[in-house]
Amino acid sequence: MFSEARYKEYISDFNSTFVGGMSLPDFFDKYYEQDATFEYVPQARKNVGRAEVLEFWGGVGDKMQEVILLHTHYLANETTVASEAPIDFLCREDLEWNGVPYKAGTKFRLMMCAFYDVSPNNKFTYVRVYSIYNPGYAPDS
Repeated sequence: MFSEARYKEYISDFNSTFVGGMSLPDFFDKYYEQDATFEYVPQARKNVGRAEVLEFWGGVGDKMQEVILLHTHYLANETTVASEAPIDFLCREDLEWNGVPYKAGTKFRLMMCAFYDVSPNNKFTYVRVYSIYNPGYAPDS
């Protein structure tokens, strides 16, 4: 089972990839099966396999720094993890994200809900991420 302690480590390792910690390839290999799918629902985008997932994550990282905060909800069984957490973003350049324009240096927060399918190897095989933007979700200063 993908324990809550392991999930917290997963989030910490993911956040570190944006600030010179773990590399994205090492992160993927630690937590994902090689043929895993990462689906980002707001963009109707499915990234299938290691190369596509790394390309997607790298593209996001080029545009903004992402910090997933402590989850507000976490549920797990032998084959599934579900979590809800706020995510703070710092834009590295002017961009549009899910229909909302942002200037370089702007911070914004999304609320994320994610569902993870877990393999017998305790790695993710399919991840579906839903995120909601609301101007009331203000990042910490």
